[in-house]
Amino acid sequence: MLNKKEVSVMRAIFDICKKKNDSGIITDEQIIQSTPEKYKLNATQVDVILHQLEYDGYFECTKSDRDGKTVNVITLKQKGKAFERELVQRRRELINATVMRVVFAALGAVVALVVNKLLGK
Repeated sequence: MLNKKEVSVMRAIFDICKKKNDSGIITDEQIIQSTPEKYKLNATQVDVILHQLEYDGYFECTKSDRDGKTVNVITLKQKGKAFERELVQRRRELINATVMRVVFAALGAVVALVVNKLLGK
């Protein structure tokens, strides 16, 4: 399961690659600008996250030099192409877990109330 920083980096990569037929060229600065300000990523953190995501099988990443700047040439793999669906499933699982907790808490309260009434008489 990806942490919040990895999700934000993967979302930035996914958005760029989906516009360009599942591959794209992106700099570390573009990734940093695309992620929310609250994560405060720097270039070394982005490199570490890119390596982790590549190791997890989301994409293939090759460092290249373009106009004196280092760029990441990224091609999404099958898992990377399904990233958006993974986010939807994660959200759905979170909602289901929350609903189940509320239902069981209400059921526990009702059972406790019934037992209290039975033993209270």
